[in-house]
Amino acid sequence: MLRIVVVEPEGDYNLGFIARLCKNFEVDELVLVNPLASVENAKPFAAKGVDYLERKTRIVNSYDEALKDLDLRIATSSIADTEKDMLRRSVKPWEIHDFLSNIKNTAIIFGRESVGLTRDEIMKADMLLHIPANPDYPVLNLSHAVGIVLYEIYNHGKRESVSVVNGKYIRLIDRYVRTIYELIKPSDESTEMYVAMKRTLVGGIRDNDQARAVVHFLRKLYVTLVYSGEDK
Repeated sequence: MLRIVVVEPEGDYNLGFIARLCKNFEVDELVLVNPLASVENAKPFAAKGVDYLERKTRIVNSYDEALKDLDLRIATSSIADTEKDMLRRSVKPWEIHDFLSNIKNTAIIFGRESVGLTRDEIMKADMLLHIPANPDYPVLNLSHAVGIVLYEIYNHGKRESVSVVNGKYIRLIDRYVRTIYELIKPSDESTEMYVAMKRTLVGGIRDNDQARAVVHFLRKLYVTLVYSGEDK
């Protein structure tokens, strides 16, 4: 299942174009978080995607609600790969097929036309996707960005792939990495260690056997850290 999440879309025209693109590339669901744009006013821009707005578009009140029932969450941003900022380390659109081919329920998350996604919103995703463009003007129109990403997914045969990784393992890995990070971090440590470990582990998983092995390792590491702390 492929879900497109758009956080607080502002333009009726962009929303209509996105609905049309979702129909073009067979997206399963479009979720809008607190849209400022009007679904009704977007319909003239959706062409034959009007039925998509009516039947496969859902409005939610919170970002967390939009991310429910997912195995993999991919945020997007025009700001990426800035020096010493682990949160901004990114993958390119043509690189995500390997991840999607092994994951059942995935969301690609797009931000507001004006300011994109916040750092907190990116933090809640499992990885960050960036479309390379002119470094002097890297910000794409929202619907254009959606179109590029969906084309790359569709072109690489996402719908012919077999989903094999159970999403519960992805969430367990995230939970264990976060808990272990909280146990060992210095008081002034940033979140870079957590972000790097989560993305590295999640990005390397190709099947349930690997996922179970990583969860087992993290569980043993967590228990070791907890009991070693009690002995001191």
